[in-house]
Amino acid sequence: MEDPRIEKLVKRKYPGLRKAFVAGYRSLMEQGFFGDRLNFEEMNVLDRLNMHFKGGASMQVPFDNAELWMVKGIEACETWDHVVEITKKIMMAYSELLNQTTAQMDHLMSDSGMPGDSDDFDQDDMPGEWGPPMPEPSETPDGESMETEKFDEQIHAVEDEETSTVEEWKRNQSNLLKDDGKEIFYIGLPKPNLKRIVIPHKRVRKDMSRLIQKSMAGTDIERMKYYGRDPDMFTKDVIQLKYNKFRNTSMKIVNYMVKEFERKKAADEYKRVSVDKTGILNVTKLHEYKYSDDLFLKRAIVHDGKNHGLVFLLDWSASMTYHMENTVKQLLSLVWFCNKVNVPFELYAFTSAWYDPDIPREIRFKTRSEDTPLFDSKHGEVFFRNDSGFRLLNMLSSRMGARELNEQAFNLFSVGYYSGQRAIRHLGLGPYDLGSTPMIEALVAMLQIVPNFRDYHKVDKVNFICLTDGEANSSFDCLRNEYDANLDKRYPVTYIPNGHKADVIYDDPITRKTYRVNNPMGKWLRAWQGEEQAQFLLRLLKDRCDINTIGIFLDSNRHLGRGLLEKYLGWYSMNRAAHKNARKECRTNGFATVKTSGFDEYYLVPSGSVQISDETGLDIDRDEASAMKKGQLKNLFAKNQKRKFGNRVLANRMMDLIA
Repeated sequence: MEDPRIEKLVKRKYPGLRKAFVAGYRSLMEQGFFGDRLNFEEMNVLDRLNMHFKGGASMQVPFDNAELWMVKGIEACETWDHVVEITKKIMMAYSELLNQTTAQMDHLMSDSGMPGDSDDFDQDDMPGEWGPPMPEPSETPDGESMETEKFDEQIHAVEDEETSTVEEWKRNQSNLLKDDGKEIFYIGLPKPNLKRIVIPHKRVRKDMSRLIQKSMAGTDIERMKYYGRDPDMFTKDVIQLKYNKFRNTSMKIVNYMVKEFERKKAADEYKRVSVDKTGILNVTKLHEYKYSDDLFLKRAIVHDGKNHGLVFLLDWSASMTYHMENTVKQLLSLVWFCNKVNVPFELYAFTSAWYDPDIPREIRFKTRSEDTPLFDSKHGEVFFRNDSGFRLLNMLSSRMGARELNEQAFNLFSVGYYSGQRAIRHLGLGPYDLGSTPMIEALVAMLQIVPNFRDYHKVDKVNFICLTDGEANSSFDCLRNEYDANLDKRYPVTYIPNGHKADVIYDDPITRKTYRVNNPMGKWLRAWQGEEQAQFLLRLLKDRCDINTIGIFLDSNRHLGRGLLEKYLGWYSMNRAAHKNARKECRTNGFATVKTSGFDEYYLVPSGSVQISDETGLDIDRDEASAMKKGQLKNLFAKNQKRKFGNRVLANRMMDLIA
């Protein structure tokens, strides 16, 4: 009787839990925790009371009129004394019922031992649909029961076996216990301060243009020669020529992508076309009235499709040096495509090396990140203890004008060119130098950036693409604590236990879903803490914003290594077929797709074998072509087309996704 009272008080204080209580008990009932088969007709009144107050009134548990005083009495309990009072009443009434039933059965079986053999047998003497009427204790005029004064614990005791639903629950509740002995540790996520985190595209463009122009104009010739670099290859005129050549060549690819996009878009619109009658007579068909009912004008209605947007997240870390050139070329091809078909986009690069050059160095190092936090964390929420250099650089945006977009595209191309020539150290980018990989901070910020992007551009579907050459080297490992005024001390952190000691849980207040932070994908191989947190944040981002999440892993090798595949596909000896299929896909498409990393699709790209070439012509003269057979010429053209369009892996894939 105490459980219904406590649950009533909880639901009264937190009305939103009412549905959760009922759903939880219903789930337990369906799993057989109160018995494999719940038949109310066979239950005694104690079991029916138990099911009524657990499952709610919608279960329609039946009660006789003589039993309703029990339901009302339990519902009226507000204090512990009320619980004791109604419990005594029910125990006394139930004991009296048992005594009456036993006496009736002894009387009926006294002659022949079987009910029905006696001439005095009356069907009404047997328990009815739910047993004989339950005796109701008398009450005094002021509402106080006189029966409880006669309560005797030994006489009116009810055996545990009388409540089968309670016995079944005790027997099955051990199935709910965790067998690993881990505690559950709950965390919250902080709110990103985007005004401090995001460096606007206007400032990024102006700063990078100034720094790159300064580096190109003042090239240290002696130092370049010392490191085996040709200074003449790093002048502005040379890089500008290479950029113009790449852009002109890419326009062929972009135009092809636009044509494919429009073709798929037109096919999709055709599927959404419906024909409707206007209600206006078509006078040219009036002569057909005797044999046709189709005499009205028609109109074709094209239902609006979903418009898309793209948010890119680029790894701006030092390890990207070996892959930056190909990555930038892929991104620029896709950006020009989006710009041509008017698809809104934003490109953010996450870095840990940014600083404000307007603040003197001595002041900058004395300023603590706690004084100007990038994330507003409250009690019980995670926070990053060393995030002073973390920023999101808004490199490119569909909000840019044509001149601004071209200027910043040249800046990115220059960074990629210097990286490809292994001369990035000679490009003095200052606060825009390549740093480490603060991917966790970036994904937490994306939880607010992506919804803002969708609302600003009013797009229906957002595609999120993350390009990186490895895993995050940052993580959150502690929670913010409140100031304890009683102890007059500040306990700033509570460390998050690792996955071997506890299950770290996040309850999202927006999606109303529960997420495991450690080992979120349930993989057979445990990952590093930062990688697990990235997988959790990607799942949260997808559920919150209803987006497609695409990941690109750039591997510097020419082939997919066994160690890399084992990380996502399991041990080679246990998953030979999966490893074989991944390598086959890589030979065919230039990348392998995995689905165990938190992304919808995660592409493993061996960038050592995927080089973007500006030359797409056929290296063959007329005499060689005339000597070739038809099949050889066909294969030559097919290989050229594959090199022409297939080397831009990301662009081709995203074209299909957007369309």
